Amino acid sequence: MLKNDETFWVPTKTSNAACKSWGGSEGDLAKLRENSATRWKAIRHKLSRVGVPAPSGKIIEFGSGMGLLDDLLDDSCSCLVMVDHCDAYIRERARPLSARCRHVLWSPEGLARLHAEPPSYDWFISLAVFWHVEDPTAAALIRELGKLLKPGGHVLIHGWNSATPEKVREMSTQHRLFDTYPTYVLNLDLLRETLEPDYQELCRETILLYRKPEMETIGRRKSLSAMIPDFLRRRA
Repeated sequence: MLKNDETFWVPTKTSNAACKSWGGSEGDLAKLRENSATRWKAIRHKLSRVGVPAPSGKIIEFGSGMGLLDDLLDDSCSCLVMVDHCDAYIRERARPLSARCRHVLWSPEGLARLHAEPPSYDWFISLAVFWHVEDPTAAALIRELGKLLKPGGHVLIHGWNSATPEKVREMSTQHRLFDTYPTYVLNLDLLRETLEPDYQELCRETILLYRKPEMETIGRRKSLSAMIPDFLRRRA
Protein backbone atom coordinates (compact mmCIF):
# COMPACT_ATOMS: atom_id res chain seq x y z
CA MET A 1 0.00 0.00 0.00
CA LEU A 2 2.97 2.30 0.45
CA LYS A 3 5.99 3.55 -1.49
CA ASN A 4 6.42 1.27 -4.56
CA ASP A 5 3.35 -0.91 -4.02
CA GLU A 6 1.79 0.04 -7.34
CA THR A 7 4.56 -1.72 -9.24
CA PHE A 8 5.24 -4.50 -6.75
CA TRP A 9 1.85 -5.76 -5.69
CA VAL A 10 -0.34 -5.65 -8.80
CA PRO A 11 -0.57 -9.27 -9.99
CA THR A 12 0.37 -10.46 -13.47
CA LYS A 13 0.28 -13.89 -15.10
CA THR A 14 3.58 -14.78 -13.41
CA SER A 15 3.25 -12.56 -10.36
CA ASN A 16 0.24 -13.50 -8.27
CA ALA A 17 -0.31 -14.06 -4.58
CA ALA A 18 1.06 -17.58 -4.59
CA CYS A 19 4.07 -16.80 -6.81
CA LYS A 20 4.98 -13.96 -4.46
CA SER A 21 5.54 -16.72 -1.88
CA TRP A 22 3.48 -14.96 0.77
CA GLY A 23 3.83 -16.78 4.06
CA GLY A 24 6.42 -19.17 2.59
CA SER A 25 3.89 -20.59 0.14
CA GLU A 26 6.55 -21.29 -2.53
CA GLY A 27 3.96 -20.86 -5.25
CA ASP A 28 1.39 -23.19 -3.66
CA LEU A 29 -1.88 -21.40 -2.90
CA ALA A 30 -3.11 -24.24 -0.69
CA LYS A 31 0.10 -23.98 1.33
CA LEU A 32 -0.42 -20.23 1.61
CA ARG A 33 -3.82 -20.81 3.17
CA GLU A 34 -2.44 -23.48 5.49
CA ASN A 35 0.43 -21.26 6.64
CA SER A 36 -1.97 -18.36 7.21
CA ALA A 37 -4.17 -20.58 9.38
CA THR A 38 -1.14 -21.68 11.40
CA ARG A 39 -0.06 -18.08 11.88
CA TRP A 40 -3.57 -17.06 12.98
CA LYS A 41 -3.66 -19.91 15.49
CA ALA A 42 -0.39 -18.66 17.00
CA ILE A 43 -1.79 -15.11 17.16
CA ARG A 44 -4.93 -16.28 18.98
CA HIS A 45 -2.81 -18.28 21.40
CA LYS A 46 -0.71 -15.22 22.21
CA LEU A 47 -3.81 -13.09 22.72
CA SER A 48 -5.12 -15.70 25.13
CA ARG A 49 -1.82 -15.63 27.04
CA VAL A 50 -2.08 -11.88 27.59
CA GLY A 51 -5.74 -12.12 28.56
CA VAL A 52 -7.29 -10.52 25.46
CA PRO A 53 -10.20 -12.25 23.67
CA ALA A 54 -9.82 -13.14 19.99
CA PRO A 55 -10.79 -10.42 17.48
CA SER A 56 -14.53 -10.05 17.03
CA GLY A 57 -17.16 -7.42 16.28
CA LYS A 58 -16.21 -4.74 13.76
CA ILE A 59 -12.71 -5.08 12.30
CA ILE A 60 -10.65 -2.99 9.88
CA GLU A 61 -7.65 -4.64 8.19
CA PHE A 62 -4.79 -2.81 6.50
CA GLY A 63 -3.14 -4.83 3.71
CA SER A 64 -5.86 -7.36 2.99
CA GLY A 65 -4.23 -9.05 -0.02
CA MET A 66 -6.42 -12.00 -0.99
CA GLY A 67 -8.76 -11.45 1.93
CA LEU A 68 -7.57 -14.49 3.85
CA LEU A 69 -8.61 -12.90 7.14
CA ASP A 70 -12.22 -13.45 6.09
CA ASP A 71 -11.48 -17.19 6.00
CA LEU A 72 -9.81 -17.14 9.43
CA LEU A 73 -12.30 -15.14 11.49
CA ASP A 74 -15.30 -16.88 13.02
CA ASP A 75 -18.89 -15.66 13.06
CA SER A 76 -18.25 -13.36 16.03
CA CYS A 77 -16.89 -10.87 13.48
CA SER A 78 -19.86 -8.95 12.15
CA CYS A 79 -18.04 -6.49 9.86
CA LEU A 80 -14.65 -6.68 8.13
CA VAL A 81 -13.37 -3.64 6.22
CA MET A 82 -10.43 -4.62 4.02
CA VAL A 83 -8.08 -1.81 3.00
CA ASP A 84 -5.61 -2.29 0.16
CA HIS A 85 -4.39 -0.32 -2.85
CA CYS A 86 -6.12 -2.64 -5.33
CA ASP A 87 -8.61 -5.50 -5.36
CA ALA A 88 -6.74 -7.57 -7.94
CA TYR A 89 -5.76 -10.28 -5.47
CA ILE A 90 -9.33 -10.52 -4.20
CA ARG A 91 -10.33 -11.58 -7.70
CA GLU A 92 -7.90 -14.51 -7.45
CA ARG A 93 -9.87 -16.08 -4.62
CA ALA A 94 -11.44 -19.47 -5.23
CA ARG A 95 -14.64 -18.22 -3.59
CA PRO A 96 -16.04 -14.73 -3.02
CA LEU A 97 -15.67 -12.81 0.22
CA SER A 98 -18.47 -13.23 2.74
CA ALA A 99 -21.24 -10.66 3.02
CA ARG A 100 -19.63 -9.10 6.10
CA CYS A 101 -16.69 -7.81 4.01
CA ARG A 102 -16.21 -4.41 2.38
CA HIS A 103 -13.13 -3.56 0.29
CA VAL A 104 -11.79 0.00 0.46
CA LEU A 105 -9.07 1.28 -1.87
CA TRP A 106 -6.12 2.82 -0.02
CA SER A 107 -6.04 6.45 -1.06
CA PRO A 108 -6.51 9.89 0.55
CA GLU A 109 -10.13 9.79 -0.61
CA GLY A 110 -10.68 6.29 0.76
CA LEU A 111 -9.15 7.27 4.11
CA ALA A 112 -11.33 10.40 4.24
CA ARG A 113 -14.46 8.30 3.70
CA LEU A 114 -13.42 5.99 6.51
CA HIS A 115 -12.77 8.96 8.80
CA ALA A 116 -16.31 10.15 8.11
CA GLU A 117 -17.61 7.05 9.90
CA PRO A 118 -18.13 7.13 13.66
CA PRO A 119 -15.39 5.51 15.79
CA SER A 120 -17.20 2.21 16.25
CA TYR A 121 -14.64 -0.45 15.30
CA ASP A 122 -13.33 -3.00 17.80
CA TRP A 123 -10.07 -4.00 16.09
CA PHE A 124 -7.49 -2.65 13.66
CA ILE A 125 -5.43 -5.55 12.29
CA SER A 126 -2.43 -5.67 9.96
CA LEU A 127 -0.68 -8.93 9.12
CA ALA A 128 2.69 -9.26 7.35
CA VAL A 129 2.73 -5.58 6.32
CA PHE A 130 4.81 -3.82 8.96
CA TRP A 131 7.96 -5.51 7.64
CA HIS A 132 7.79 -2.81 4.99
CA VAL A 133 7.19 0.35 7.04
CA GLU A 134 9.50 2.48 9.17
CA ASP A 135 8.74 4.18 12.50
CA PRO A 136 6.92 7.34 11.31
CA THR A 137 4.80 5.37 8.84
CA ALA A 138 3.94 2.74 11.45
CA ALA A 139 2.88 5.44 13.90
CA ALA A 140 0.87 7.27 11.21
CA LEU A 141 -0.99 4.10 10.19
CA ILE A 142 -1.93 3.27 13.76
CA ARG A 143 -2.95 6.83 14.58
CA GLU A 144 -4.98 7.41 11.40
CA LEU A 145 -6.75 4.06 11.16
CA GLY A 146 -6.97 3.96 14.94
CA LYS A 147 -9.32 6.94 14.72
CA LEU A 148 -11.95 4.40 13.65
CA LEU A 149 -11.59 2.45 16.90
CA LYS A 150 -13.99 3.00 19.73
CA PRO A 151 -12.54 3.46 23.23
CA GLY A 152 -11.33 0.09 24.45
CA GLY A 153 -10.56 -1.07 20.89
CA HIS A 154 -7.36 -2.91 20.01
CA VAL A 155 -4.56 -2.64 17.44
CA LEU A 156 -3.03 -5.98 16.40
CA ILE A 157 0.15 -6.15 14.31
CA HIS A 158 1.90 -9.33 13.23
CA GLY A 159 5.10 -9.34 11.20
CA TRP A 160 7.80 -6.71 11.77
CA ASN A 161 11.56 -6.36 12.25
CA SER A 162 12.73 -5.06 15.63
CA ALA A 163 15.46 -2.41 15.48
CA THR A 164 18.48 -4.27 16.80
CA PRO A 165 22.14 -4.00 15.71
CA GLU A 166 22.01 -7.61 14.55
CA LYS A 167 18.96 -7.05 12.33
CA VAL A 168 20.30 -3.79 10.88
CA ARG A 169 23.64 -5.48 10.19
CA GLU A 170 21.84 -8.34 8.46
CA MET A 171 19.88 -5.91 6.28
CA SER A 172 22.88 -3.72 5.37
CA THR A 173 23.70 -5.33 2.05
CA GLN A 174 24.41 -4.14 -1.48
CA HIS A 175 21.12 -5.69 -2.60
CA ARG A 176 19.24 -3.28 -0.37
CA LEU A 177 20.61 -0.29 -2.27
CA PHE A 178 18.70 -1.43 -5.38
CA ASP A 179 15.72 -3.20 -3.79
CA THR A 180 12.40 -1.80 -5.09
CA TYR A 181 10.53 -2.99 -2.00
CA PRO A 182 12.91 -3.10 1.00
CA THR A 183 12.07 -4.11 4.53
CA TYR A 184 12.61 -1.80 7.49
CA VAL A 185 13.10 -2.00 11.24
CA LEU A 186 10.86 -0.64 13.99
CA ASN A 187 12.08 0.91 17.22
CA LEU A 188 9.38 -0.43 19.51
CA ASP A 189 10.29 1.85 22.42
CA LEU A 190 10.04 4.90 20.18
CA LEU A 191 6.75 3.67 18.73
CA ARG A 192 5.29 3.10 22.20
CA GLU A 193 6.30 6.57 23.38
CA THR A 194 4.95 8.15 20.18
CA LEU A 195 1.55 6.50 20.62
CA GLU A 196 1.16 7.28 24.33
CA PRO A 197 -1.17 8.26 25.97
CA ASP A 198 -3.65 7.53 23.17
CA TYR A 199 -2.63 3.86 23.00
CA GLN A 200 -1.39 1.51 25.68
CA GLU A 201 1.09 -1.18 24.67
CA LEU A 202 -0.01 -4.61 25.89
CA CYS A 203 2.41 -6.94 24.11
CA ARG A 204 5.47 -6.91 21.82
CA GLU A 205 6.33 -10.62 21.67
CA THR A 206 5.02 -12.53 18.62
CA ILE A 207 2.46 -9.73 18.18
CA LEU A 208 2.33 -5.99 18.67
CA LEU A 209 -0.80 -5.27 20.66
CA TYR A 210 -2.09 -1.86 21.69
CA ARG A 211 -5.30 -0.80 23.40
CA LYS A 212 -7.11 2.47 22.92
CA PRO A 213 -8.00 3.50 26.49
CA GLU A 214 -11.35 4.75 27.62
CA MET A 215 -11.61 8.54 27.33
CA GLU A 216 -11.66 8.99 31.13
CA THR A 217 -8.37 7.08 31.39
CA ILE A 218 -6.70 9.30 28.78
CA GLY A 219 -8.00 12.38 30.56
CA ARG A 220 -6.63 11.23 33.90
CA ARG A 221 -3.21 10.47 32.40
CA LYS A 222 -2.99 13.85 30.70
CA SER A 223 -4.14 15.62 33.85
CA LEU A 224 -1.56 13.80 35.97
CA SER A 225 1.17 14.63 33.47
CA ALA A 226 0.20 18.30 33.55
CA MET A 227 0.15 18.35 37.35
CA ILE A 228 3.64 16.95 37.92
CA PRO A 229 5.65 20.07 36.94
CA ASP A 230 3.47 22.28 39.20
CA PHE A 231 3.87 19.84 42.07
CA LEU A 232 7.61 19.85 41.71
CA ARG A 233 7.68 23.63 41.53
CA ARG A 234 5.63 23.91 44.74
CA ARG A 235 8.04 21.63 46.57
CA ALA A 236 11.00 23.66 45.33
